[in-house]
Amino acid sequence: MKPSLRFASRLVTILLIFAVLFSYAMFQGGFVSWFLFYSFLPFLLYMTGLTFYSMDNWEVDRHFSKRVATAGDTIHVEVVITRRFLFPMYYCVIEELFPESLMKRDNHVDKYRNMDNPASLTQSRQIKKVAFPWFKRTIRYQYEMEELPRGEHYLQALRVKTGDFFGFITKEATYQLNNKLLVFPRKRPVRLKESAQSFEQGVSPSFKLNEKNTNVVSGVREYVPGDRFAWIDWKTTAKSNQMMTKEFEQEKSVDMLVILNAVNESDMNPLSFEGAVEFSASLLDEMHSRSSQLAFMTLGEQKRYFPFQKDYTQRDMIQEHLAKIRPNGKMPFVEQLERELAQNLSGMLLLLVSHHLDAQMVVTLSRLAQKSKRLVFFYVIPQNQIDFQGHKWLKQLKNYGILVNTISEGELTQLEFEVNT
Repeated sequence: MKPSLRFASRLVTILLIFAVLFSYAMFQGGFVSWFLFYSFLPFLLYMTGLTFYSMDNWEVDRHFSKRVATAGDTIHVEVVITRRFLFPMYYCVIEELFPESLMKRDNHVDKYRNMDNPASLTQSRQIKKVAFPWFKRTIRYQYEMEELPRGEHYLQALRVKTGDFFGFITKEATYQLNNKLLVFPRKRPVRLKESAQSFEQGVSPSFKLNEKNTNVVSGVREYVPGDRFAWIDWKTTAKSNQMMTKEFEQEKSVDMLVILNAVNESDMNPLSFEGAVEFSASLLDEMHSRSSQLAFMTLGEQKRYFPFQKDYTQRDMIQEHLAKIRPNGKMPFVEQLERELAQNLSGMLLLLVSHHLDAQMVVTLSRLAQKSKRLVFFYVIPQNQIDFQGHKWLKQLKNYGILVNTISEGELTQLEFEVNT
């Protein structure tokens, strides 16, 4: 209904009530009928004033206890409404209009205990607060948002309703606010167990994640947390009066590449993708703590590539991307993978995290395994969704020399990941 029609309907309601009471007093007569008429006049005057009272000039602010959180956290929200004109308000119903992105909950590792039923995590968030401001200029109320899901959430609207004592006149106004809440994926420790391959001479480790060729010094740079104590160049440090560390040839090349499948597959389980994102964030955090040489790439509707950089700004950019990422894109993941990795992969370690596996992907991974130094595949899927064909594909990958880690409910519900590399 248009505002002009609502205003006209309120005036008609007031006039109709006045006409009924006045007619009753005129035709009935007597003390009782006129007493009722005059007793109701203050309410009619209040209803008239409420009809002409404008709520458009109210100032509404929403404040978060923190604007950056981790999945599953609880934040406190305070809403402050300031009125310029002090008209007596009998009541106000303040309602939050939550976005669709907040209509689910994240209860840490417990959400993976029933991966077959992701709809159980759907939650209809509804916050309504009744206040009785009367002549108060400022209205405040607080509430909590619990079990926040990962993502970038925009709370843009808040609705306020009010009315008279009897409910004949009701008014409401929706205020457009712009509050952004960024929720990062929850990270866990990752225990990397280095595997061994069999050769004719016996069993020997195939590689080490922290292996560095520190024989050739190419220059010096500023010290960053994570650098080894033995790498410090004391002569340059003394001259520049600033902590400097040696830079080696290997630091200029990317030795490891972590790839996350962000394509929206038709048979995708939403919790499988959430698990893939959480594991990727945890894996990258573990790699950075080891000062490993790695880059990160996500393939979906758009490719995002983060080259190796030893600074916290790059880490923050990756974490922000993992907080916002959603499965999308129509181009198959294997086509994007072949297109992006068409260059020479010799000497590179590929770590691939995916929530999907099919026959075409098995063929593509087998070709990449021949070109790269080593390929490690992390398959995030509920255990009972791995059928006979799925087990056959996983066995084929192992036969091609690909190290396969299946991450299901048993691994996702633990407080730390333990994988083979």
